[in-house]
Amino acid sequence: MEEERLVPVSPRHTVLLSREYLTFVDTPPQRDYVVRTIAKRQVGAMTLMSGDLVIASAETRATFPLAAEYPLHFRKSYFPGQLHGDPKDEFANHTRASELIDIPPPIGHTPNTFRSCLLPGHPYTRLSPFGAEPQTANIALAEKLPLASAAGLWRLCEEALAKHLKLQAGGLAHGDAELHNYIVCPTPLELVLIDFEGSVEQETQTEAAWQKRCALDLEPLLREALYLQCGLGKQQGKLAELSRERLPELVKHPEQFERAIELRGSVGG
Repeated sequence: MEEERLVPVSPRHTVLLSREYLTFVDTPPQRDYVVRTIAKRQVGAMTLMSGDLVIASAETRATFPLAAEYPLHFRKSYFPGQLHGDPKDEFANHTRASELIDIPPPIGHTPNTFRSCLLPGHPYTRLSPFGAEPQTANIALAEKLPLASAAGLWRLCEEALAKHLKLQAGGLAHGDAELHNYIVCPTPLELVLIDFEGSVEQETQTEAAWQKRCALDLEPLLREALYLQCGLGKQQGKLAELSRERLPELVKHPEQFERAIELRGSVGG
């Protein structure tokens, strides 16, 4: 009997599962089997939302064709009586995003649940050394970052920007583009945007509101780009240009970041 096996979890991702989980993959349980709870939203002792890695039940697989194809997936559950967005809207937004920027499609939804493919990777925030307060403390962190690490993070940020701009050109703004909503998958190596619960369609906004929403979506990414340039020196391209153009909006004490970037470039990193 096989001890472990690679199981598909999206159109291009697989994970290695041990026999105890393969049993539920091959023979669907009566209820979704919760492998692990990976996110929970609470107010005091009251749970508002639970994000679980599940193996789909027979009923779930019959209801959602992609759940049969990817029985191990992510399920977001909203608890009855709690205010939340409509999972139908998140499903529609995620579906549109998958068409625009080639991310794995959503699996399904009910009035209180949303299901999506599992992405085997890490949130970008786990890879980045930044996020210190005050903001100027990130300058020293950038200067200590090894070149290979800084270069790798820069390329990931360039990929993220390209995806945001493509998404926005297609009339959809992410709506919650914090860096923890970027998943970096190692095989194949790519950055994937997740969590389209708060996405905004251009056709529902005035032009001014749309431009503001698009600009807000880019702020965390452009701030990260500024920090990285404190270690790399001044870079070229759209990401570098936008980050320096909006420097006064992104950080307090912009003159300190500007000086750090200029000095780093002058000494060759």
